[in-house]
Amino acid sequence: MNHKKKNQKFPFHPKGKKGVSIIIGYILLVAVVITISIIVYQWLKNYVPSDALTCPDSVSVSVASYSCSGNILNFSLTNTGTFSIAGYFIHAGKSGSQISTTNLAPYYNASVGSNAGQKAGGGIMFYNCGESNCIAPGNTYTADKNYFNLSISPSVTASTLAQITITPVRNVEYQNQLQTASCTSAAITVPIKCS
Repeated sequence: MNHKKKNQKFPFHPKGKKGVSIIIGYILLVAVVITISIIVYQWLKNYVPSDALTCPDSVSVSVASYSCSGNILNFSLTNTGTFSIAGYFIHAGKSGSQISTTNLAPYYNASVGSNAGQKAGGGIMFYNCGESNCIAPGNTYTADKNYFNLSISPSVTASTLAQITITPVRNVEYQNQLQTASCTSAAITVPIKCS
């Protein structure tokens, strides 16, 4: 008995219908990928904050005076805004640079001066602030508390220092927790000349 075997390669598919299962496979693959993407998006949405920490617009500071000699920088910082502040970030810029990039916080000397601040998170937090914002509007954090030893800095010395940029920080409530917010819109840059 000699039977003609039709479609031996694909015995369950009628002739000419081989490509249909491939197309259905691609459609199912795309549907699975889209479903997984939606699940991952919903899961990650809970981990990324929807709004950023912000400071009030009327936060501002000024450098009332400074001294820079013998690789020692100190300055008086006055809160000229309408909100209290908790500390600041400080960066130095070299001669010829328009941007202050070197963080000076590691060179802060808290042992000099009474009630000096403390290094925290790459910045300086005022003494005994705790969870509050302790430098009220109009108050000055005096020069004896802002003392930076540039002689231990590998990148900025008194001879290369041209400017400092100070960015105030505030403790703010965010999602029912106290967080430290950087007030970048209130940052100031002060030209410095060391002797």
